[in-house]
Amino acid sequence: MKIENNFSVYKWVCCIVLAFFAFNEFYNLNIFPYVGSQNIWDSKRFVAFLIVATFSLLFALYSLFGILRNKKFDVTVILKKFPCWLKIVIAVVLILLPGLLKWILPLPMNFSIGFWMEFFLIFLIALVIGAQTNGYRSSWHELIKIGCFILLAGASHAVFFKFSQVTGYPFTLYWSEGNRFFDYSTLFGSFRYNLSDKEVIKAFTTWGMQLPWSLPFLIPSLSIGAFRLWYQLMWIVPTFVLGIVAVNRIRSDKSKLFIVLVFACWTFLFLDQGPIYAPLIIGAILTLIAVRLRLFPAFLIVFVASYYTHSARWTWSYAPGLWAGLLSLLAIKDPSLDKKGLKQLFKPIALGLAGYLGGQLFPSILKSINSSSSVALLPNAAASTSRQPLLWDRLFPNPTFPPGILWALVWAVLPVVILMVVLNLQHKWRTNWLQNLGLLMVPGAFLVVGIIASVKIGGGSNLHNLDMFLVSWVMIASSILVSIFNQNEELIHFSPITSIFILIFLVSPVTFSQIGGERLSLPSGKKIFEAMAAVQNKVEQYSQQGQILFIDHRQLLTFNLVENVPLIDDYEKKYLMDQAMAENKDYFSVFYKDLSNKRFVLVVNEPTNLVIRGSEYSFGEENDAYVKWVTKPLLCFYEPFFTSPETSLELLIPRKAPPPEYLNCDLLAASLN
Repeated sequence: MKIENNFSVYKWVCCIVLAFFAFNEFYNLNIFPYVGSQNIWDSKRFVAFLIVATFSLLFALYSLFGILRNKKFDVTVILKKFPCWLKIVIAVVLILLPGLLKWILPLPMNFSIGFWMEFFLIFLIALVIGAQTNGYRSSWHELIKIGCFILLAGASHAVFFKFSQVTGYPFTLYWSEGNRFFDYSTLFGSFRYNLSDKEVIKAFTTWGMQLPWSLPFLIPSLSIGAFRLWYQLMWIVPTFVLGIVAVNRIRSDKSKLFIVLVFACWTFLFLDQGPIYAPLIIGAILTLIAVRLRLFPAFLIVFVASYYTHSARWTWSYAPGLWAGLLSLLAIKDPSLDKKGLKQLFKPIALGLAGYLGGQLFPSILKSINSSSSVALLPNAAASTSRQPLLWDRLFPNPTFPPGILWALVWAVLPVVILMVVLNLQHKWRTNWLQNLGLLMVPGAFLVVGIIASVKIGGGSNLHNLDMFLVSWVMIASSILVSIFNQNEELIHFSPITSIFILIFLVSPVTFSQIGGERLSLPSGKKIFEAMAAVQNKVEQYSQQGQILFIDHRQLLTFNLVENVPLIDDYEKKYLMDQAMAENKDYFSVFYKDLSNKRFVLVVNEPTNLVIRGSEYSFGEENDAYVKWVTKPLLCFYEPFFTSPETSLELLIPRKAPPPEYLNCDLLAASLN
């Protein structure tokens, strides 16, 4: 009884601490900025806030008094008397509530919900749901359940954020969105474009990367709103499926469904810290399925998975094979290198070989047949890393990614690593030296690759380039969970310190997901109509005079929002940026000649920007490269005649008068002669 009472005090202290941060944030976000110069006591907002804060403090003191006298709250007693189905309904509604309030439900004018406000609400909801749950073995078991409910609410927060981006808005929501939609459409939807005979669209992506997002384009009438829904689902569904497949082998009779649900939500949130592209997740799912099969079908599936991930992104070539080898190694009880142990190691080695064959050798053979090149036994990593500058400062806090790659990585992964070590030391999950070597080498290799990819110019704004490293930890975590729960469930007990680390493991990705993000804010209907009318009318007018180049906003062609325009596949914005970061003079010499020859009668673009920002700004180096290699030369030969900053649209036509002197176009003109 004393332990339970102490645990109630600990929960009360956590509530008070979180309430302080939440009320302070509420005041700074929703009260202080709107008081203005008036006397603070004349502000109705402040008075209402003061009343609510006072009653909350009184209730907190009353609850502490009840805890010290060992009295149960009436509300918890009532909740426990509800039928099971009603408890489930209440729990589901409460879990969905924070995300709905943050992203979906209408809020009062000039009102916003910050990090601490939402997290405090999630914590209270977890306590309420926990109070109506029966059957805790101990207070520390209750602590883990509270962490599970916090995780479920955090997952709903992240899902609702993604769904809040689903809209029929015709223009781009962020820098590359529209042209990415164009890229995805070209695999199965090239019929949407006005092409010359036998012309093939050269999308700036690969078929493997296109595949998950390309399927809806088989539907001719697909709208941009419907595709945005599919686009977001491809960031949600594969990670949930990965989590389900990873732990569906546990043999827990009492709580298997709940455990699988929690781990699926954890997998989704943990990988959303990247985020991770769907093709790699699909490769991971195939790998998990393969390692549970006999050797021959497992070999074939790992081969296929490796070929597919290679086709999506060459840096993923070895991932399925290494994952399969590691998981097979972890499944062996006390593997060794003696004569008997080598027989057990045949499957891990064979699956690793399947990954090499499917991800490296087979694609290289196909390439050599098609292009008469030599077969490459290893990837040319040096050529990729030296092609563009490496910005090592992005490992640390910087304007592009405020926490920096390293600190964000510690935030994301350290709880998993610590929990793994603790469980191993407490013999809840046993590994020997050979398995420990695998646990060190496989994620370690992916860590090195991910860090190098993250510091390349154009990257480093999040953890998505550490994708293989993050997925590796999902694999390892699932192996630990299955191993523990496939013991006698009645014998599973966690010490207080282990329970605390499990709580941190569950809650950490929730805190990561709640950082940043804003409600979708679109331009007024009038601005949208003006921009659409301008681009439709001008495209119709100029299409009779010559070629029209869509550097940006190619989604207007994809979804038939602008009709009867022959597609000029050259000079797409993302590819221009890629070549600018590589300082490819040969490529741009052709681009500049086309501009000087006024090849295009109209250019559809984003609003041009000439500001040199430097590393003190987010993506400053990328901006400066684009200004130097693309924007300034473009403005030397073309001039804007319609600009809509609200919709990020600009239309340009060939200059009739000489360009302004500040563009320094004489040097460019001299280089073309």
